[in-house]
Amino acid sequence: MKTVVSVQEISELEIKPAAEVARWRELVTQELAARWKVHSLPATAGCPCCATQAVMPAFVRDGFEYGECTACGTLYALRRPSDAEVARWYRESPPARFWRETLLTTAAAARHEQLILPRAQWVLDTIAEHAPLATSLLDVSVHGVALLEELALAQRLKQIVAAGWTADLETRSAASGTSIEIGAGKNGARFDVAMAHDIFDRTSDLRALVQSLHGSLHTGGLLFFTLPLGSGFEIQTLWDRSRTVVPPDKLNLASGKGLLKLFSAPDWELLEFSTPGYFDAEIVYLALRESPAAWPRSVRTLLQDSTPDSRARFAELLQASRLTSFARLVARRSN
Repeated sequence: MKTVVSVQEISELEIKPAAEVARWRELVTQELAARWKVHSLPATAGCPCCATQAVMPAFVRDGFEYGECTACGTLYALRRPSDAEVARWYRESPPARFWRETLLTTAAAARHEQLILPRAQWVLDTIAEHAPLATSLLDVSVHGVALLEELALAQRLKQIVAAGWTADLETRSAASGTSIEIGAGKNGARFDVAMAHDIFDRTSDLRALVQSLHGSLHTGGLLFFTLPLGSGFEIQTLWDRSRTVVPPDKLNLASGKGLLKLFSAPDWELLEFSTPGYFDAEIVYLALRESPAAWPRSVRTLLQDSTPDSRARFAELLQASRLTSFARLVARRSN
């Protein structure tokens, strides 16, 4: 299993204008209070990754109580809305419309250069190495159409199906390469490749989604996915003060141990498990500057008087140890 180090992978929030992100966060808080009474939402059926029932209290964010799995360390909201309700959030809610219509537009050029193009190259290179005869791709990602348009330009795949919650709202124009179908594909159809970027953290039933993706792939098919990691340095250090944890985007914050359990034999083989997030050390460093007395001495020793170069070296160490708060994985269906 491959682990890639020194890839400067970024999350959506890290390329968005700060003022617009602050406005989006305000809208999220307002909409959560108006839309859901969290205490009346269904309880989670065990850990999203390993199904363990035992859980320790972690923290509360915007009314959502999070717990930590005692077996694998995955963080997750103990009560959450259904996938249908979350899908309506991403299609209809004011913060989702603001993200789609303002944030994605404002940062479109940076997003394309720093996120879409590197991710497309990763997908194409991995397909060339592990599935050179692949011709079909299913995508269930959130805000995934821009990546599909880039993959279509390569004209490597004959069929691309966009089945994400908002795919029909985000298609801007037909790509000059392979056409993109909007929908879930034909009933019972199987694909050579599937992508699930930024969906594992916000689905109501992660294990059910993984099982569904397994059933959507041919044996030997590849699954690409990216997600935030609850076991990453930034989240583990900042914990309840981490700005990464924003429901309903972050209902599930899988741990590295939990993902290894979820994608284990006999159903899956992990081909790559990398945590190429680059800004964990920088985010914690900035939090230290805001309130230096609030953190353990070990964290202050590591970062309080650090230089940009030393933080970059620390980021590479975290990547090599799979300890940043952003992960990318490639799994192959084994049977």
